[in-house]
Parts: sequence; C-alpha cells; structure tokens
Amino acid sequence: MDYGDFLRFFLHGQLCQTFIEAARRRGLLHDDTEYERCLTEAVLFQVPQQLRTLFCVILLYCNPTKPINLWNSFKGHMTEDFMQHVDAETVEAMTFYSIEEKLEEHGRRCSEFGIPSPISVPYEFESKIINKKAELRIGQEMYALLNQDQLPAADKVLAAHHKQSNNGTCFFIDGPGGTGKTHLYNTLYHLFMGQGIYVMSVAWTGIDAGLLPEERTVHSRFKFPVSILETSTSSIRPHSKEAEEIKKAEVFIWDEAAMAPSYALKAVDILLRDIMNINLPFGGKIMVLGGDFRQVLPVTRFGNRSELIAASLKSSDLLSSFKVIHLSQNMRTGPGEEEFSKWLIQLGNGELPSNEYDEIDLPRSRMLDGNLVDEIFGQHISINDIPTLYNRTILCPKNQHSFLVNEEVLQRLPGTETTYTSVDDVECEDGDDVTNYPTEFLNSLTPLGMPPHKLKLKPGAIVMLLHNLDVKQGLCKGIRLIVRRLQNHTIDCEVATGSNKGSRVIIPRITMTPSDIFLPFKLRRHQFPIRLSFSMTINESQGQTFERLGLLLPQLVCNENIW
Repeated sequence: MDYGDFLRFFLHGQLCQTFIEAARRRGLLHDDTEYERCLTEAVLFQVPQQLRTLFCVILLYCNPTKPINLWNSFKGHMTEDFMQHVDAETVEAMTFYSIEEKLEEHGRRCSEFGIPSPISVPYEFESKIINKKAELRIGQEMYALLNQDQLPAADKVLAAHHKQSNNGTCFFIDGPGGTGKTHLYNTLYHLFMGQGIYVMSVAWTGIDAGLLPEERTVHSRFKFPVSILETSTSSIRPHSKEAEEIKKAEVFIWDEAAMAPSYALKAVDILLRDIMNINLPFGGKIMVLGGDFRQVLPVTRFGNRSELIAASLKSSDLLSSFKVIHLSQNMRTGPGEEEFSKWLIQLGNGELPSNEYDEIDLPRSRMLDGNLVDEIFGQHISINDIPTLYNRTILCPKNQHSFLVNEEVLQRLPGTETTYTSVDDVECEDGDDVTNYPTEFLNSLTPLGMPPHKLKLKPGAIVMLLHNLDVKQGLCKGIRLIVRRLQNHTIDCEVATGSNKGSRVIIPRITMTPSDIFLPFKLRRHQFPIRLSFSMTINESQGQTFERLGLLLPQLVCNENIW
C-alpha cells in the first residue's frame, strides 16, 4: 500500500475516494455532512425526544451552514412520539415548539436558524401539571424518616411560610457530608409542592444539579455568565418569561452554596429584589441555602488566603439575614468508621494539631503503601465490574494528576479502545498572527474544562460532561455519564447519577472555547465535550457520594492549589 492509499483509509479497512472524504469521516473536518451523519447515526438507536435535544445542540454549538436542510431531512424522525393522536400538521407544530422551547433556554429562536414557524397550526405546550397529592405523599413519607437533627430544621423552614411577616425567611443548612442535607432538601421540596407552594431548586455546580427535582445550576436558572465576576449581573429582564417563572416561586433551595463566591449571592439578591420590586433581602422569598464550609472554598486561582476568605459567603453582608441550622448526625458512617469520621470533623473545624507551617499529619491507618488504582478499581476490571465503576473514584489535587490516573484505569477496562481526534484552531486578537501558534502546539493544550485533543474511550468508561447540553433534562456541565456505544459521529451515554439516572443522551462533537483567561489567544476545539472521570479533582467531587474512594496526594494540599 502506498502512502496515498493509507491516507484515504477510514475505518475497518474502508477506502475513501479522496483524502478530504477520509479526513471528514475521521472527524478532522467539520461541515454539514458531519451533522447529517451524526443525526443519521442517532436515528438508528434513539427516541425522538433525544433526537430533538441533539438537533438543538447542533444548532446552538455547531453552527451548521444550512440548518433548514437538517430540519427537513430529520423532522420526520423527531415527530414520532407525537403521531399517535393528532394530524400531521399538528405533529410538526408540536415538534417545532418543543425545539423552540429548548432554544429559548439559551436565548435563541428557531427563526434565527432559518426554520420557519408553522403558522397554520399555532400550538403551545400546556404548563406542567403538578400532582399535589403525589407530591404531598412523597414529602410525608420522607418527613417520617427525618432524624433528630433534620426534623427541627424542616419544621423551622416549613413554619416560615405560614408566618405573615417577611422577616426571618432565610436559612443556611450547615452540615458535613453525610448528615442528610440532600434528604432534607428533597423533603422540603415535596412538602411545599404538595401544598401548592412553588419551589425552585438550584445548585452551584452541574455535578450537584440533579440531586433535587427540576434542579438546575445557579448560572442556568438566573442567567449569569459562566465566569461570574463581582460586576456580573443577570440577563433576565423584568416581565420576561424567566422573570415571571421566578416571581411564581415562593421558595428557593440552593445546594452546595458554600462553594459559591459572595458576589454570586449578592447578584441573586439584586435580581430577586428587582423582579419582585420589593426592597427586602431576596425579594421576600424563602431562601434555603446549604453546604459545608469545612470543604473547599470558592475557586480563586492564584489567590492568597485572605483573598479566598474575602470571596467566601462567610464574608457576605447578606449572611446576617440567614438563620444557621446545624446538622451533625452522620448517616453514612459505617461500623468501625466512627473514629475516622470524628477526625474528619476535627480537620474541618481546624481542631487538629499542626506544625509551624499549618501542616497536619494523616492517620497512618488511612495511608496506602501499594498501588491506589489496584485498591480502588482492582488489578483487572471485568465486564461484571462496569455497573459499579461510577461508585468508585480517586480524587486528586489537580487535573494533571487525574489525567494520569484516568489513563491507567482505562487500560484496565475490557474492550476495544477508540480514539477521537479534535480539530483545533485559534482566534487571535491585537493583530497577532495565527501562524505563531502551530497546530501541534494547540493540540498539546488541555485547558481547564476542555476535552483533550486525543480523547480515548471504551464502552463502559465513566466520563464527565464538560458543557451544558440540556439543563432541563439534567445534562449540565460536571454530570458523570457511562459510555454505552461509540460511533463515528456520536457517543451514546447513560446518566450515572441524580434524578435522571439511567436516561440516555447522544453526545455530538461541538466547538468549545475555554474560559481560561490566562491564554494569550482564544482556542477553539471541535471535539466531544466529555473526558474520562474515573478520577477527578477534589473540587469536582463536592456534593457527590461514593462507595469506594481513594485520595492521591502527590503534593501538599491547601485550598490555594486545588483546581
């Protein structure tokens, strides 16, 4: 075989007619042909609702040149679940408005992509009907399971709604991991909804968004920029659809709030005051925040200790509006773990002895001399182990450490490895020449929140989603997925955790730009927005529960150097 024939090979020995066709089919070029093949692959295995989500992702993040052609070619496959009881025109209208609703979450409309609305059949989806009896029954069942710490906490929050005064309606649930904060939040959610009291649930990270019903990230719910700064404000305008929905909510539950910077809380306060037109903390809403200040503080890259403390909610003037409720009874501590659980609390409270450099000694009984990957995942991973892999993890201080662990675990996973290669380019400012940044150099970069240039995967691998795809369906940045099927243009995954556990999602390649402000140029990477997640950073693990966990500490760890 000569070199020219080699370049024209695609997969499974298939010879393409041209070099360009081979490059396109390998994903090295992206145009509308890629998206046609992407949707064609998805049609074979996925249901219409997932196809509509995929179509919206392509519109939002892939910039197809002729979206109308994709719509005309695949709208029939996206309408099948609407076909049972209505005529063809209404079916198309229902499909259109389903997609329009998803696009509106991102501030976009179908008309912006050249897809005309079906004027002949105006159709609107009915508002979601809340089954109050079912919600109340679930809430009462959960209420009966509350322990001696959780019960008075729930009663205080529930009583706040029955008071006529708007004072004292802000609560902070402070408790270490394992004290049942999530169970308490869910109890309150269902009890309030069962009484016809509308609740909005949010979380600071996408990893946590999904532990409560209808939960979304703070950024998504309140329309804040991804990199929220002290000067950041919401893009929600008074009397908008989003503002009216927020106005209806009487209770807000905010999980893992301790990870949020103080200016995020301030931005929410300003937004709610504006929407409600009331000069009261958070517009007079009942606010239930929760978290654990013993864990990581808000990420402040290269910040010193005083800057980290200043960014914390503890430094917010608004915290004086909150009644702090403490949870201390650990519900996860197993037999023989009591001493270690007590040690962790002392560590978080700053009660352990330290040396002159504020360094502490770890318990010798908790240190491992052997291979940590062997201890957590085993020397050999069989097919039977795959369903339990998402319940295990190795935490590392930095991404560079977790990348190495992920590679090692992947090699132990059975099955054939597939490598997906990104297409990278750069957008320069200040007249800089793009030729100053060779492709090989761009390929070598893996900025924060970006997939690698060479993404290596196997069926059964645990991955993390790196971009919001459908926040209403819980497909938020940070959620962990299980790879089920690897195809040329799509990756079929299953949600591993949260309220949407078990649901399937189709991942296409999208174009991503890092929010890393330390690069002197804007990198654009066209790749699947996922990366391996057998191992993750300490920050990324906040709010999650694992059955088996290892901690890799190749260096001294403090809040300033974990990101």
